[in-house]
Amino acid sequence: MTQLEQLADAFDRGEALTVATALTRYGIYALSQRCGDLFRAGYPVESRTIETPTGKHVSEYFKGGIAYG
Repeated sequence: MTQLEQLADAFDRGEALTVATALTRYGIYALSQRCGDLFRAGYPVESRTIETPTGKHVSEYFKGGIAYG
């Protein structure tokens, strides 16, 4: 399974991923680049900035059209 297939499957399951979670769960380091690849291929990937428990601001990627609270 390719990295793009892994990401699409994760997003289809409702997962929202940061670079750290993508690396830990799937071994994907260049998450923003792979999400860009998915987007250019027509997949509805979106991102937002979240604050981690340690106060860092990071991007979180998810399938578009899904509301995350």
